[in-house]
Amino acid sequence: MRTLEDLLTKEYLARLEHLGQRLRARLGTDGYSGARRSTTKGTSLEFSDFREYLPGDDLRRADWNSYARFEKLYIRQYFEEKQAAFHIFLDCSRSMEAGEKFLRAKALAASVAYLAMSGGDQVHLFAFREGLSAREGGLSQQSRFLQAVRFLQPLTAEGGTDLFRAVRETGPLQKGVSLIFSDFMTEGRTDDAIKLLQEKKQTVILVQVLSKEELSPSAQGPIRLVDSETGQALDVEMTAGVLAAYHKALEQQEKGWQEFCRRRNALFLRTAEDAPLLETVYEIMK
Repeated sequence: MRTLEDLLTKEYLARLEHLGQRLRARLGTDGYSGARRSTTKGTSLEFSDFREYLPGDDLRRADWNSYARFEKLYIRQYFEEKQAAFHIFLDCSRSMEAGEKFLRAKALAASVAYLAMSGGDQVHLFAFREGLSAREGGLSQQSRFLQAVRFLQPLTAEGGTDLFRAVRETGPLQKGVSLIFSDFMTEGRTDDAIKLLQEKKQTVILVQVLSKEELSPSAQGPIRLVDSETGQALDVEMTAGVLAAYHKALEQQEKGWQEFCRRRNALFLRTAEDAPLLETVYEIMK
């Protein structure tokens, strides 16, 4: 059985680092990373520009060399370094244990955390089931990436799902980006959870991770389907017609989430457990 360390190899992290450099260069000041400068003038140590002195300006910012040359007082301005906050929610309910989708969700969460910390942003990790089950916060340096991995690795998939309750239990959140890694195979109040996150000043990204069997069932003939979280059973005959109806329902679910997120100015992505990891991370972060 593969582990998170099997996916987060030195080679993969090197490729992830290269991806982060490309994203930072492409997004400039419009991206999420704190390493990318805001055009707002602030108090960081990186010089931005000069402007003429105005009454009330802090004279500690006066450029006396310019005054000596031009007999006119100018004030130094600086770029403000803005540190973004990434809140990463990982679904740890029992339905996530199908195939390797839980491992893939962990790897995606770790990858986003790595990119965020590489850019100088702050990362907060939340594991949820029928509420908030564990959290790890304030990770803002790449050197603390191992701490994120140690948080994610031992998590297990068990119990039910209530994302709304989990979001409510987080308390206040720093304004930033919230990413939710889940199969979204629940009748719970996920839409209300998204609204609540937006009330907490979050840009919301939903990443649906599904197993190969969920995307393309291979079972044939009479089978018993058992809900992994509730234990409810359903006997069905897996005919061509039933499979067609399943694929149609899966497609409608994706369209429903896409439409909901479009209305809410959020983002929905679907990925498979065996999809190229780096490409999926790019789709999330671009």
